[in-house]
Amino acid sequence: MRLPGPPLGAILMALTLCCGQALHAQQLPDLALDSFPAVSRQAIAPALAEARTHPTDGSRVGRLGMVLQAWEQFDTAAALYARARALDPRFEWFYLGGIVAARLAHHDEAARLLAEAVRLAPTSIPARLALADGLFEKGDVDGAARVYSELTDGPGAPHAHYGLGRSLARNGENERAVRELETAVRLFPEFGAAWYSQGMVLRALGRLDEARTALARAQQLGAAWPAVDDPVLAGVRALRDDAVPHAQRGLALQNQGNTAGAIAEYEAALSSNPQLAAVHVNLIALYGRLRDWPRAEEHYREALRLGSVLSEAHFNYGICLGAQGKTTDAADAFRKALEVNSQYAAAWNGLAQLAEADGRVEEAETSYRKAAELAPDDPVLRFNVGRMLIAERRYEEAVAALEPLKTAQHEQRARFLFGLATASVLAGRVEDGKRYAIEARDLARASGQAALAAAIDGDIAKLPR
Repeated sequence: MRLPGPPLGAILMALTLCCGQALHAQQLPDLALDSFPAVSRQAIAPALAEARTHPTDGSRVGRLGMVLQAWEQFDTAAALYARARALDPRFEWFYLGGIVAARLAHHDEAARLLAEAVRLAPTSIPARLALADGLFEKGDVDGAARVYSELTDGPGAPHAHYGLGRSLARNGENERAVRELETAVRLFPEFGAAWYSQGMVLRALGRLDEARTALARAQQLGAAWPAVDDPVLAGVRALRDDAVPHAQRGLALQNQGNTAGAIAEYEAALSSNPQLAAVHVNLIALYGRLRDWPRAEEHYREALRLGSVLSEAHFNYGICLGAQGKTTDAADAFRKALEVNSQYAAAWNGLAQLAEADGRVEEAETSYRKAAELAPDDPVLRFNVGRMLIAERRYEEAVAALEPLKTAQHEQRARFLFGLATASVLAGRVEDGKRYAIEARDLARASGQAALAAAIDGDIAKLPR
């Protein structure tokens, strides 16, 4: 006995729909390749051809997503990562999909994808940090704090302390937030974003002098960020080989203190586009660090030929000349920088250092003072003014110049306090001087500055009991 079945037409219709769905599932997002610039079109075309030839191969589809991410085609990259996850649910496609979603400000989606990435690779520090950032951005501050708290040791520690500080501040726990942010900048002193957050929290606490100092540091440091080894994201960046990513990678490495790596990236950028004046300017400084004076001069000449970023070019070359003992030429370079930009505090500071080294104390004090006026939130410049006033035996003025620095949140605060102690004693305020000296010594010991602590101890021993 045969059971009744669906009519043949219904079966054919169902088969047609299934085939249509299967064909649709194999389609890739439309890419108008002809609309791309030639340099990006040449990079994208091979990956696109591979993905179109093998539309059910998750690796090839995901690689096309990586190429598009490298060229900042984030919407299309997100769609390709979604298809790659459906075909091959690997860690990379969840992680990179989460990074792209965060870049597009799709914070809920980013947190969801990054949570799955962490489930697949629980030891990935970059993924866990990205997840914490994603939770913070979507408003799950407590969840973010929990993840950050798990990462406060090891390579992700500066980032984790920064994130934990921001989370505490968002919950109104400003005193605890300041301590976390102080730890972040102690672990990575060039961490501009952490200095900025610290400044804002200090401002909320009414600690305005400290806030101004922290915000000034943030402005000086800009986008410097502590690096964590991230081979997956490095693989994306490596897929783009024009001048821009090389220059960006060079700047990131320079901010991390990796001189050799920064030089390699900058030179690669110039091989694609030798007209990048800012890259030439940065290479003057980097080759100067290596004491490769001919290469520094070569890039200085190129920067002059291109005719932009000239104040920084003159300044960086002046530093190179000073390091070679060519002080007259160095001073001329700093003055050329000031001819281009008379508000260039660093060039005034360079002139002051040359004058001080030559024993011209009054001239040095004048130049340090000018630098401090132009960068009033830089405590080091104000400290230098105080030092010169001590050298000129203007002790009361030195005390007045140095007193505002006694609460500065800065890695050189122990030196600031020692300078204030010296000025106070010489001005006849021995008890004040002794108190500042003891505070400076204890701070130097706590921060591992043993030589400074010993020097302060020696001076304390000479004071009347």
